[in-house]
Amino acid sequence: MKKESTYYIEMTLYYIILFLILREWLVPVVELTSTGHLELLLLFIAIAFLLNIFEVSFLISWVIKIVYISWFIVRVYTDGTVFSGAGIQFLVTDIRTNIALLLAGDWEVVTDPFRSLLFFVLIWMLIYLIHHWLTVRKTIFYFFVLTVFFISTLDTFTTYDGKAAIVKVVLLGLMMTALLYMKRLITQTGTTFAFSKYIRYILPMTITIVVVGFIAVLLPKAAPQWPDPVPYIKNLSGKGGQNSMSQVGIGEDDSRLGGSFEADDTVVFTVHSPDKQYWRIETKDFYTSKGWESITDGINDEYEVLQEEAFTSILPNMNEEAKSAYVYPEIDRAYVLQPYGIMSVLFDEPDVRLYQERGTERFNTKSPDGSNRPLTQYEVVYSAPEYSYTQLKTPVTNSELMYIDQRYLQLPEELPDRVRTLAADTVEGRKTDYDRAKAIEQYFKRSGFTYETDDVAVPAEDQDYVDQFLFETKRGYCDNFSTSMVVMLRSVGIPARWVKGYANGTEVDKTDEGLRVFEVENNDAHSWVEAYIDGIGWMPFEPTIGFVNQSDINFDMELNESAPEELLREQDLERQQIEQEVKEQEESEKQAAQKKRSSSEGSGSTWIVLIIPALLIVLAIVGIKTRRKWMPKVYIQAQRRKPSSPSTIQSSYKVLMRQLGFLGLKRKPDETLHAFAARVDGHFGTNDMSKVTAVYEKTIYSKEKGNIQFEEIKESWEYLINRTTG
Repeated sequence: MKKESTYYIEMTLYYIILFLILREWLVPVVELTSTGHLELLLLFIAIAFLLNIFEVSFLISWVIKIVYISWFIVRVYTDGTVFSGAGIQFLVTDIRTNIALLLAGDWEVVTDPFRSLLFFVLIWMLIYLIHHWLTVRKTIFYFFVLTVFFISTLDTFTTYDGKAAIVKVVLLGLMMTALLYMKRLITQTGTTFAFSKYIRYILPMTITIVVVGFIAVLLPKAAPQWPDPVPYIKNLSGKGGQNSMSQVGIGEDDSRLGGSFEADDTVVFTVHSPDKQYWRIETKDFYTSKGWESITDGINDEYEVLQEEAFTSILPNMNEEAKSAYVYPEIDRAYVLQPYGIMSVLFDEPDVRLYQERGTERFNTKSPDGSNRPLTQYEVVYSAPEYSYTQLKTPVTNSELMYIDQRYLQLPEELPDRVRTLAADTVEGRKTDYDRAKAIEQYFKRSGFTYETDDVAVPAEDQDYVDQFLFETKRGYCDNFSTSMVVMLRSVGIPARWVKGYANGTEVDKTDEGLRVFEVENNDAHSWVEAYIDGIGWMPFEPTIGFVNQSDINFDMELNESAPEELLREQDLERQQIEQEVKEQEESEKQAAQKKRSSSEGSGSTWIVLIIPALLIVLAIVGIKTRRKWMPKVYIQAQRRKPSSPSTIQSSYKVLMRQLGFLGLKRKPDETLHAFAARVDGHFGTNDMSKVTAVYEKTIYSKEKGNIQFEEIKESWEYLINRTTG
């Protein structure tokens, strides 16, 4: 009686754990497919498990399950009952109709009730497999692995968040694995435990697993070492959608922006410069509602310029002495990187010509025949422009208004009105173009926007890129921020253009001449804004969160009759704000540089981390391939350590049968053990298999099995095991 009670308690414990694991299968399926009725599905699993625990006969078990499934379908999809004529007719008609559809290959028009029937059949089959693994194999390893794989796949490729589910499944799986391992040990040794003693073994193990799992959940977690593969896979298959993955860096086509990008720390160029700065490549003027293009029709014609005449529309500061920066490209690019206030580009390659595009202000390098020709190194002479705060804060008169090309005010006709309204509300009450531009620049830093490179949306065909960012996602990177600022500036009548190039990069060293050495990577690819301020000219702005405005402002306003205290306070606040932003960015860059150095120093350990799993995999494959050679020796050593008992003889005989199977000596379904043993002895030319079989049969049928010892067949058994390696 005690044995029966322990058995039922033990099986109940097993099935409770399995029920909780199976629940983690059903929850995401119900959530993602909007199936509903989770409680009724779980009730079916509970009924099936109870039937297994009490070993209800095959026929009764089938009847109960079929009745429940029929009841569920009729209850959910009709107003009748399963026991009514209408309910039975509904079931029969639906099954007959859908079988015909399946035979005709019309899978897509299968009805929901029949889909539910198939889902129940799938659950039924899964429960049968679990029962087989539990009672026959006494292991749920395969089910455990399948569950983790299933939840991890859904967590990766769908909207389902499976982090908590994976933790629960791992803890439950470890507990179940430990219980079954203990069960196998008890069976092999022939030991019997009273329930109280059984609990004394289970309790410490359960507490240990729970405590360790709880600690693991609370401990800090390292960030992912690899980028999310989903956007990359979708992009690779041409189905990028909302999460398409792009390669970070400078590209030529900016007509469709958006989507996540994959980080790339490849160094693009190294520069020796007196100070850090942005590196401008080109500007773009035409907003497509999805990205940027450059208007053609002669505006972007190239013309050859002399090395000493590399001017742009943002003029250098002629009151300051010019500086030189030396650029050393690491990747071939047939264009020149421009510091602000560029005056000339100097290089010692006589077969290279310098050309400038009129519309984009991009400097290209070409051979005399017109083909692109990258420079190996070059010097850029510049004098960074300086802007007077007094001039920026002084409203201009009509006579001071400058002419500006209307292409810098272009906006799509279909631009949503709410974008224009937001821009107008943001600049309301501002008196100068500079104030209006600063208001829009600061809007992103105080309105809940987030800098993010992963899971960044791509607008749908009927959706505006800026509108989506401003009102729906509020998350993105420099392209989102800079494009949105240009569109908002144009919406309030301020000419603006989109600029792309590189941020200043990471300072890594200093030269003997005192120049600072910066490494600029693909990760430093960047876009920002240039706005046309009346009375001033073109001026750069930086709306992207985490980046600092590159404008050199001379805070020259002094207390006099023309400078009210209110303006002076504004000047002080803006200066403090810029100083604080610069300080924060420098600290961020310093941390990034330290992290990069640490990563570089740890590259050796990284290789070790990669090599060790690879070696383990190779060893595992070799081990599997050669298991016929080494497994018999393992079996022999294991059996020598086991106590000499009937259970040892039984387990050893099963091992021998399995090893003989590798040689093709498998027992036929209608073959007796004596006949099989004679066939094996005939193959090897001995009578050892007959000896081992005779002793094995005694352990099963003899009443004096306690007197049977493994030593009686040890020599014969080891001989046969060793022969299986041949």
